[in-house]
Amino acid sequence: MNVPLSPDMEKLVSEKVKRGEYPDAAAVVADALQLLKERDRAEDRLEALLREGIESGDSTEMTEEDWEDIHREVRQRHARMKAK
Repeated sequence: MNVPLSPDMEKLVSEKVKRGEYPDAAAVVADALQLLKERDRAEDRLEALLREGIESGDSTEMTEEDWEDIHREVRQRHARMKAK
């Protein structure tokens, strides 16, 4: 597949290869497409979470206990990530 690039994009690809960040132009494009794929998945996940929140019913005001639960969960997730 041949895809024409704007001069700015050609320059970006060439610079990435010249600096040794990628072995060739195809690797730059492959990485860019992988990032696009990941962004699409993240957008889909965010949309699903937003839909879930909207469909979950009426909102309630956050309490101090709610915030403490959130902070505790974040600390636990962070500790698990560091342990890996």
